[in-house]
Amino acid sequence: MKTLLGIDIGTSSTKSVVLDLSGNLLAVSQKEYAIDSPKPGWAEQHPETWWGAVKETVRSVVSHSGVNPRRIAGIGLSGQMHGTVLLDKENRLLRPAIIWADRRTAKQCDAVVAALGKDRLRELAGNSLSPGFLAATLLWLKENESQTFSRIHTVLLPKDYVRFRLTGKLGTEVTDASSSLLLDVKRRTWSGELCHLVGISREQLPPLHESQEIVGNLTGSAAEELGIVPSIPVVAGGGDQSMAAIGNGVVEEGIALSTIGTGGQLFTPTLTYKTDPELRIHSFCHAAPGMWHLMGAILSAGLSLKWFRERFCPGLAYAEIDGLAASVRPGSEGLIFLPYLLGERTPHLDPAARGCFIGLTIHHSLGHLARAIMEGVAFAMKDCLTLFQSLDVSLEKIIVSGGGAVSALWRQIQADVYGREVFTVNTREEAATGAAILAGVGVGLYPSIQDACASLIKLESSTPLDPDNAARYTELYEVYRSLYPVLKDSFHALSALEQSPL
Repeated sequence: MKTLLGIDIGTSSTKSVVLDLSGNLLAVSQKEYAIDSPKPGWAEQHPETWWGAVKETVRSVVSHSGVNPRRIAGIGLSGQMHGTVLLDKENRLLRPAIIWADRRTAKQCDAVVAALGKDRLRELAGNSLSPGFLAATLLWLKENESQTFSRIHTVLLPKDYVRFRLTGKLGTEVTDASSSLLLDVKRRTWSGELCHLVGISREQLPPLHESQEIVGNLTGSAAEELGIVPSIPVVAGGGDQSMAAIGNGVVEEGIALSTIGTGGQLFTPTLTYKTDPELRIHSFCHAAPGMWHLMGAILSAGLSLKWFRERFCPGLAYAEIDGLAASVRPGSEGLIFLPYLLGERTPHLDPAARGCFIGLTIHHSLGHLARAIMEGVAFAMKDCLTLFQSLDVSLEKIIVSGGGAVSALWRQIQADVYGREVFTVNTREEAATGAAILAGVGVGLYPSIQDACASLIKLESSTPLDPDNAARYTELYEVYRSLYPVLKDSFHALSALEQSPL
């Protein structure tokens, strides 16, 4: 029996899965790790931490699945997006990776937008530049770590470093490259003008592939470290959102994927290249050849609930918090949460935005706070949905995924806030599973990504909206939308005070 290996290099952990050709998940292994923060607002990880996690989880997943390593037909990769990995001319790491959650580059983002203007930026890249993006990080390094910058020979994204360790081949692919803001997304090629703007050449960027293309084969040394056999084909893979889309079967127009994980993303494929005139949402290449996708991204989705649990009720399990929130009426008795704990991306593109509870009274309890967080995250996701609708994107179905899909309460809140039924599918560990499916396409076991998804991924459950709750949330959403414009100046004043010396 042939099997497929999928590896997802995430922000908080790496997961590896073994999948059979019928889509059955034979085993899962996970290795957690931390984000390093040398200074407030900085977020870094060492790429060798990812590689160590890959070695541990692959060995574990192969052992627990009981598969013959010689029957692994292909390896696919999924990875956290936007991060910056730097190699010198001997392909040695120059410094720890600066990842997507890093906030140090707000000045560089503003400078790029000012230099190009919104219209030219939309023409070149189809996206705005946010802190944590690779292009902004390169500018920061040029200005603040010039000696390191001068030694850069190759720039990689996180999963591409792992593929390099697997195959010895340097490369990237179009979904992750879209998130760098160095790619001409419409033409699926590196932009010479954007590279020049940040001070690097196209030769310092790795060769581009489509996601299902085989980039190399597992080397003997890597196979020995992973406990499997050499020469297994390794496909290019993709950014975690495109891989999760494949793992949820979101590979055709008319379907959206609402993912509430650490961050939150609303994702929908398009057959034609579309951009938002105001650059409030992302326009990236899809892993499916000849397709693109629109994506709204919020930075603190499940992270908001994790923060709440760790800081205010560490003795409670998530299921207990869920139960407290479920005991509270929709609307949290007039309490609203703005989930801007790391600033915000869609639709405000504001690293200085702050999280806050609005409407607190003496009657509010832990349950009210927890439910307000769930509702606030759903409102932020609805901001993304509203932008999709403003671009005349027609959505027939919304599939929910991540931690926000595990909780029946959060599924219901999403259905009621979005004003439509939401669905789950039969797959688990969707990003790693998507990477495994992509590997199957790349080695010829499935005719196409669409054919593979049609065969392997089925709707599992549905959550209809409650009309009374939906009407309540429609009113509350309008209040939610009114708050950021009122509070924006205060957020920026607080940010300035925080950064000013005593």
